[in-house]
Amino acid sequence: MKVRINGQLVEVPDTLATLTDMVNHFSLSDRILIVEVNGVIAEKQEYDSTTIKELDSIEVVHFVGGG
Repeated sequence: MKVRINGQLVEVPDTLATLTDMVNHFSLSDRILIVEVNGVIAEKQEYDSTTIKELDSIEVVHFVGGG
């Protein structure tokens, strides 16, 4: 399945059915994230119920500490 992640068309396994699956696949589960799917920000408690479909546009922002 192909989805657009942060502007890049990416081939991902068909087993990535939800945002939770995607976050785990890309090893982002331990980070503070903001995820937007097709222009709508997904709340963390909605990741399990937010499904990913072919050619969805997903924007992922994670915070990096530093000084």
